Amino acid sequence: MRSHHDRIQGVDLDAFVTARRPVWDRLDQLVAQRSLLGAEADELISLYRQTAHDMSRVSANCPDPAVLHELSIRLMHARGRISGTKKTHFSEVKRFFTTVLPISLYRVRWMSLWVTIVSLLVALIVGVWTYRSPEAMAQLGTPKRLQTLAEQDFASYYSTYAPYDFAAQVWTNNARIAAILVASGITGYFPVQILWQNSVHLGQMGAILADHDLLGTFFLYIAPHGLIELSCVFIAGGAGLHLLWSFLVPGRRPRIQALAEEGRIVLSVVVALTTGLFVAGLLEGFITPSSLPWALKILIGALACIGLWWTMWVVGAQRAHEGQSADLEEVDAGYSGIYV
Repeated sequence: MRSHHDRIQGVDLDAFVTARRPVWDRLDQLVAQRSLLGAEADELISLYRQTAHDMSRVSANCPDPAVLHELSIRLMHARGRISGTKKTHFSEVKRFFTTVLPISLYRVRWMSLWVTIVSLLVALIVGVWTYRSPEAMAQLGTPKRLQTLAEQDFASYYSTYAPYDFAAQVWTNNARIAAILVASGITGYFPVQILWQNSVHLGQMGAILADHDLLGTFFLYIAPHGLIELSCVFIAGGAGLHLLWSFLVPGRRPRIQALAEEGRIVLSVVVALTTGLFVAGLLEGFITPSSLPWALKILIGALACIGLWWTMWVVGAQRAHEGQSADLEEVDAGYSGIYV
């Protein structure tokens, strides 16, 4: 259920979706028609632009993963009809995942790497300091409460709910956090705040279990899903701060143009991270609490994490060196000159 804080420029997200859905449904109707009259073709282009603008508003003000996914699928289908392309939807989806996503991740690689290093360093410092400071540990709860958390609650958390429900809940929550990190990147403040809280919580939890001689248990339960989950969070923060950096240091491009271009590319990063967090949700819901050997669980999580970073650094570099672009074509970027 969406929070009452979900708002788009002062309008409730659910109300916005309800108000705009007739436009989106009419767009789908025109896309599905076998032939279009001249007026209908003009209407299709107009509705396409309106829907693209709606997606930009949702992304900038209330980046709900489900709504963004729905609109991106609608726009992809409409784009194929407008451009008159003969490519199948499968080929478009294939290009998106094999070219656009890797290059988009590649564009934010350095900021993502720095965010990862700093976040893990903060978690380590907080963990060591909390473990060695009785005062800091006492602020986290009473000795009895911390003992229960370390010896019972931490491990049982992963098996409290049914795997399907737990995986869906984890994915939705983490995808939302990633989308907020990216969308709020231009502020600089919110990504840093979220990343700081995430690192502090990670360090404190590790310190609590270490204080009860359960540090090994902490890493065993975190590793299978946490490797790719934390990577996605760090990359989301890196993508958001990359957007801010592009605005502050646009190079030879006008500031607004740089922000628009990088913003469209960063939207692709959101899709990539939503996919990665879906995998993390499956691992956390099905693999972490399973009876599989811990070595196999960690291996599965490590392979998923390596796949994400491999896509960013290796596949992304290959596509970039081939001269491929991660930016949208004119029809998707909202430029004029769209013909049927």
